[in-house]
Amino acid sequence: MYYLFIIKDNFFKNHDEFLYDILSKLKNMKKENYNYGISLYYNVCNLFNTESLKHYIKNKTNLKLINNKFYLDKYNYLEIRKSCCIVNSNKYLKEILCIFYIYNKNIFICNFERGEYFWLKDKFK
Repeated sequence: MYYLFIIKDNFFKNHDEFLYDILSKLKNMKKENYNYGISLYYNVCNLFNTESLKHYIKNKTNLKLINNKFYLDKYNYLEIRKSCCIVNSNKYLKEILCIFYIYNKNIFICNFERGEYFWLKDKFK
């Protein structure tokens, strides 16, 4: 599962490991620390324009939107949230990332289960 975050301009450039660590801690934060986590999130990340992104995906793909998720097939999906987007697929990852590359090149991608992270713009050089 891949989590996509829009990182504020010039924030954590060349400090990928530190950025990944912050996002990982935000993802696993306990409920009693949510206020701090939200504040930290807004210092690091920008929100996705969910309506604009959904509209674009509906018009450019054949994906079906069901309960805020675009299904790529029976098991794989793309979920659009304001705070991040989630891609639950290895099979369709490149096609989905192309959509986000057009949307915003300042996206940092994390697979927290595998400890992987990378900048979207580095995949399309």
